[in-house]
Amino acid sequence: MKAKLIFILLISQVCCYAQVSIGTNVSSNKNILKIVDGTKGVILPSSNIYTSFPAYNASVTDLFNDNANLTGSLIYNKNDDQYYKYDGYAWNPARQIQGIYHPKGSRLGISSGISIPCLAFGLGICLALGAPEYLAPDDKSEVLVDNLLLKNASSVTIKQAGMYDVGAALGFTGGSLGAQAGITEFKLTLQVKYTPSSEWETIVSKTNYSIIFIIDTQGNKTSSFSQTISLPAGAELRVVPGITTISGSGGSLSAYGTDSNSINSYIAARLIKAY
Repeated sequence: MKAKLIFILLISQVCCYAQVSIGTNVSSNKNILKIVDGTKGVILPSSNIYTSFPAYNASVTDLFNDNANLTGSLIYNKNDDQYYKYDGYAWNPARQIQGIYHPKGSRLGISSGISIPCLAFGLGICLALGAPEYLAPDDKSEVLVDNLLLKNASSVTIKQAGMYDVGAALGFTGGSLGAQAGITEFKLTLQVKYTPSSEWETIVSKTNYSIIFIIDTQGNKTSSFSQTISLPAGAELRVVPGITTISGSGGSLSAYGTDSNSINSYIAARLIKAY
């Protein structure tokens, strides 16, 4: 009986450490599992929608709980026809442009917002007090990383000359108080200072509109854009907001601001080609 038990234990140990091959009788000591078959595929776990992915949590910013044990997992999303990979913080789509581990990409959040007061008598006059600073600390759970090292002490600065895909988004909060009817223009402008001594130059602007009727309290308007641009080393980037109201009004006051939520407000850059 003792001899049989020892034999079973030895066989079990061999099975536990053997390489498994499917579709071929030639195994490899570099793989635990080897699948070779040119006519058949492997079906991995799938889901009808991302809300059924493991670790989904609608209450957190990136929608997924952090779980180091899931790192490297794959799942197929039938809804948008692509695979997702879990990186320890969230599930990332295979066709995404940027991700927290993209070595040539950065996504920066707002560290300091601004206020934009307005006074309207028919044509509203709004004064943007400066530009928001996109220097928030890196936070992988909020998809904020600086792999391109764009953040200086008080500016966003390009470190390597090249062709960049730059995207920016800015959320506006607040609204107007007073009897008026018309529209509000929310404008977002990307500007570049190519050298420390040069002036800021406008590259692209994006405008969204909000309808005003009596009181504009909808809040949380967002403007966003992306632009491909050639940038030298040392060039600085900034995003300048602007608000204009065009309405019939006997006089009203408005108080707008910038949203610091990283979902609504960020600047992202990806190095496409280095010079």
